[in-house]
Amino acid sequence: MSREDVDVIVIGGGPGGASTATFLAQKGYRVLLLEKETFPRFHIGESLLPAAWDIWDALGVTTTLEEADFVIKQGVNFAMFNAPHDITLLTGEFPQYFQRPYAYHVERARFDDILLNHARQSGVDVRQGWTVMDVVFDGKRAIGITATTGADLHSIFAPIVVDATGRACLLARKLGWRQPDPQLHKYACFTHFQGAYRRETNGTYMTDIHSIEGGWLWYIPLSDDTVSVGAVLDMEHVRRTPGVQARFDSAIARCPRIREWIGSARQLIEVKSISNISYLNHCFVGDGFVLVGDASMFVDPIFSAGVTLALRGGMFAAESIHAAFAAGDFSAARLAPYEARIRHPMSRIFKMIYNWYRILERQDPHNIFFLSQEIPLLRERLIVLLSGGYDHVDLEAILKAAEDQP
Repeated sequence: MSREDVDVIVIGGGPGGASTATFLAQKGYRVLLLEKETFPRFHIGESLLPAAWDIWDALGVTTTLEEADFVIKQGVNFAMFNAPHDITLLTGEFPQYFQRPYAYHVERARFDDILLNHARQSGVDVRQGWTVMDVVFDGKRAIGITATTGADLHSIFAPIVVDATGRACLLARKLGWRQPDPQLHKYACFTHFQGAYRRETNGTYMTDIHSIEGGWLWYIPLSDDTVSVGAVLDMEHVRRTPGVQARFDSAIARCPRIREWIGSARQLIEVKSISNISYLNHCFVGDGFVLVGDASMFVDPIFSAGVTLALRGGMFAAESIHAAFAAGDFSAARLAPYEARIRHPMSRIFKMIYNWYRILERQDPHNIFFLSQEIPLLRERLIVLLSGGYDHVDLEAILKAAEDQP
C-alpha cells in the first residue's frame, strides 16, 4: 500500500468539488482531487442561473464558458393548470441585480469537464478513475482516505478532506447524517431528444415548466438540436406505472403540448431516474472535513438551483478551509462558518420549493406566479430569487409583495 501526504483531499470532480479545489489551489495549497469516473460523463441539471457569473469570474473560467457556445437562457416559462397563457419571467427585466442578466443551458458532460480541466490548469492534482473506499478517522477527526486504482490500494493523508461525492454522500452515509426530505418525497425521470421543437425568443431560449396531474415537466433546449425533457412526480403516481420508460411516457401523455413538441423527435438515451430526490444532511462539517454540493444536500430541480449552490458552496468552503489553515485549527467549530453561509441561501430556495408544491397541490389560481403578472414589486422579487439572488430576496418578501395587490 502506497502512502502520500497533501494539504487538501477533494473527493469528487463535479461543480462543488472542482470549484472548492480550484479556489484552494489558487491560494497555493497542494490539492488532490480524486474522481472515480472519467470525464466527460452524463449528468442531469442543465439549466443554470445568472447569479453564477460572479463565481465563474472568481474561478477564472468565464472566458472558457463564453467560448463553449452553450445555449443562452433568458428566463422561465410556466404553463400551469391548463391556463390559456404561459407565465413568462425574463431575467433581463431586472439587470441591476446581476453582472449579466442571462445564463446558459448546458450539457453537463461538457460543462463539468470544463470546470474539472480548469481545476487542473489552476494547479489541482486531478486523478480520474480513482475510487475512494473510505475516509480515515483518528477518533472523530478525518485525517485522510483510502482509494483504489484497479488492484492497487493507496493511503493518502491531509489535514482536511472535502466530500464532494454527490448523491453518493460518502461521509453523510458513513456518519448516518443523510435524511430524505419528507416534504419532497418525489421521483424524477428524464432523457434527451434530438429534432424536437425549440421555442426561440430573439435568438435565445427559456426553460419551460409544465404542470401536470401528479407533478410537473421540464423542457430545456441544449446545443446540437438536443432538448432535455424530464418529469418530477409524486410517488403515488409513480407506483401506478411500473417501468422507468413507461412512467416517463405516462407523464408526457398528460401534457399535450410537450407530447406534440417531441412527437417526431428521436430519443437519444434511455430514460434515467432518481428516487427520493431531495435530502438534507444534519451537518455539513466535522473535525477535519466538510461536505460540499450534493454531498451536503440535494435540491429539488424545479428552480435550477443545484449547480449555483454547489459553486457557491465550493467558494464558501474554500474560504473557511483557508481560515482553518491560517489558524492551524481544522475542528468543526473552525469550519462552521462555511455551513452557516451556505445554509442561508439554501434555506431560501427550499422555502420557495415547498411553496411551489403547495401551489401544485391546491391548483390555486391566485398564487404568486399568476399574481406576478399584475404586481410589479412581486414580479421583481420573484425573478430575482429565481435567478439565484438569494442574498437579495426571500419567500417572505415575495409573499409580502403578493399581499399588496392593486
